[in-house]
Amino acid sequence: MENIHCGSCRALLFKAEHGAIAKTIEIKCRRCGSFNHLRPAEPAPDRHERQSKTA
Repeated sequence: MENIHCGSCRALLFKAEHGAIAKTIEIKCRRCGSFNHLRPAEPAPDRHERQSKTA
């Protein structure tokens, strides 16, 4: 589990498993009222990488 904190006041926003955030989310801090924008740590690959041709 990882703790997600507010970027302004460092209040705990929520706890999540690693990789639980799949898309961008916006959450408002209950303490200071600032909006926090969170993105996944590693984007999901939309397509496969090409294999390089070696001769």
